[in-house]
Amino acid sequence: MTALDASRAFDLVNHNTLINKLVSRNVPLCVIHVIVNWYDKLRSAVRWNGILSNDFTVQCGVRQGGVLSPMLFNLYRVAQKK
Repeated sequence: MTALDASRAFDLVNHNTLINKLVSRNVPLCVIHVIVNWYDKLRSAVRWNGILSNDFTVQCGVRQGGVLSPMLFNLYRVAQKK
C-alpha cells in the first residue's frame, strides 16, 4: 500500500500564477472571474495558545475542502511541468 500526503502541495499554488495559467488554457472568462473573486483579498489569521494573530493576506494555496481545489491544483501542476 502506498500513501501520498499532498496537503502541503496544495499550499504552494500561487494565486497569480494560477490565474495566468487558467487564462493561457482558454478557460472561460466568467469562470476566471469567479475564481479571482473567490481568492482575491483572501485573509487569514493564526490562533496559537488561545491568542489570535493579526490577519494577513493569503497569496498561495487552494482552499482546503473546496470542491474546485483538486481541479485547480491539477491544472496548476500540469501546466508547471510543460
